[in-house]
Amino acid sequence: MVLLSFSIVFALLVTIGLPVLAGFWLNKRLKVTWQTIVLGALGYFIVQALLTLLYTAFIALMQTEGAQILNESNELIQLAVSVLLAALLGAILRWIGMKFSKLPLTSLEASFGIGLGFGSAESISRVGLPLLMTFITMLRYINPQTSALDPDIIAQLEALWQVSPWVPAAGSVERILALVLQIAITVLVLQTFTRKNGLWLAAAIGLEVLVNGIILSLSLIGLAYGWVVLIALVLLAGILALLNHLQAFKLTPTERSGQETE
Repeated sequence: MVLLSFSIVFALLVTIGLPVLAGFWLNKRLKVTWQTIVLGALGYFIVQALLTLLYTAFIALMQTEGAQILNESNELIQLAVSVLLAALLGAILRWIGMKFSKLPLTSLEASFGIGLGFGSAESISRVGLPLLMTFITMLRYINPQTSALDPDIIAQLEALWQVSPWVPAAGSVERILALVLQIAITVLVLQTFTRKNGLWLAAAIGLEVLVNGIILSLSLIGLAYGWVVLIALVLLAGILALLNHLQAFKLTPTERSGQETE
């Protein structure tokens, strides 16, 4: 129970605290405006809304006369479509925003801000806040048997306290990977402007499909959490190497990273 609590607290620091601290660092050290970071976060929610609409339409197309033909045998097709749609929408929306926004978003520093905003919104809304609410409930009813809760709820709380500490730990590493991935995707989209080559947009889509596809596959096959952490770290190292190859760490503070020009 103690180890699980420490693991959950660490996960909360990673999923909520890390994005916030990274935002303050970009704002203070690199002069990236909060407006730029918020635009990245807004992009995430727009992608999720569009993804829901398109995926719902896809499911409807796969139905005939009200009979659901999608089942467990082709569940992988549904997941693959979801991953591909998310990658396409995310990269294209970034490109549109960076090209047509009145703000100068085609700098390296601004791309970090957009990527951080996108990844932070994903981390906090999908993992951080739900985990925080669950943990508060777990602590409130640390001895559920002594409470007047419904037996089904008591069973759920007891099951939560039996979760391996590796679960939130592995989730933390995966969230760090996802945050860096979103920054890398934005930097790749930036290359379409700096190198004037649209193939970099395809590279951004491909990178997200590859990494998310691997992580999703690991969860489906039920690989041990230790291996999940190891593979996530290898992927993280690969993305960092890619960013280094693109000279993305040569960040310099500017007074107008994501600000409107005069």
